[in-house]
Amino acid sequence: MTTTPSEIGELGAEALRDLVRRATSGAPVATYAEGESPISWEVLASGGWDQVGAVENGASLRDLVEIARAWGHGCIPLPFIPSLLAKRHFPAAAVHDGPVTLALPLAGTGDGYVPFGRFDGIRLALGGGELTDVPPGTPDPLAIVSRGIETGVRTTLSPAAAREVAVVLAAEATGGAERLLADSVAFAGEREQFGKPVGSFQAVKHHLADAAIAAELAETAVIWAAERSEEAFRGALFAVDRAVDLAELAIQVHGGLGFTWEMGLHFPLRQMMLARELIVGLESEHA
Repeated sequence: MTTTPSEIGELGAEALRDLVRRATSGAPVATYAEGESPISWEVLASGGWDQVGAVENGASLRDLVEIARAWGHGCIPLPFIPSLLAKRHFPAAAVHDGPVTLALPLAGTGDGYVPFGRFDGIRLALGGGELTDVPPGTPDPLAIVSRGIETGVRTTLSPAAAREVAVVLAAEATGGAERLLADSVAFAGEREQFGKPVGSFQAVKHHLADAAIAAELAETAVIWAAERSEEAFRGALFAVDRAVDLAELAIQVHGGLGFTWEMGLHFPLRQMMLARELIVGLESEHA
């Protein structure tokens, strides 16, 4: 067992973080979460990002965790993670040039959830030898960034693939939590009340400290989940729960502004809540 990614994970995550940073110019998530993605699919595909998880490329699940965390930091409305997973596990998806998604079990329902099912030109891997069009379904009002739909179909996943999907979804959520922590620290240092930065107040310091602990716990749990297949679902769920804890603390640090749509803290939180539902659904079928 190793807790560190290989060169593929380290360099891939570093390059992806740089791509996200340059594309968004540090803009708040709210400025692009509901609109056009600041990164085009063509940019990802030309860089071979959608194929980085291919087994023949030597990428381990631990490497994918590092890459998914880097991507989650940006909360970009683009089907990178579903395509990465589909092209890792399905030959028909691997040879497809465009984006591909999966129909994942949604906790507490008999339906499947298709991340980015409303993305133009996306194809669906169901587990057979071919890709299909995404069937009609009900648009998901919760996870706005994912542009998903609920349908009556499911992708057939092996137990090993289901565990990997759960871990990578959790890793993406921890990346979003890392973003919220960084935004909260910056806000606390800039926002002033009574002539002082709010970060100088003890209550805010405590919230930030608790948020930092939650971020460390989330990262540790998702790494453990990647390295211990028998702990994949439990570790992934624990990581997402800690990410949600962090998001709630971030909202409190931002005070009244934290609840506003324009501040945009809810976009990563919504993604985390979706990830939790999907991980529970995957565990119920494949544990």
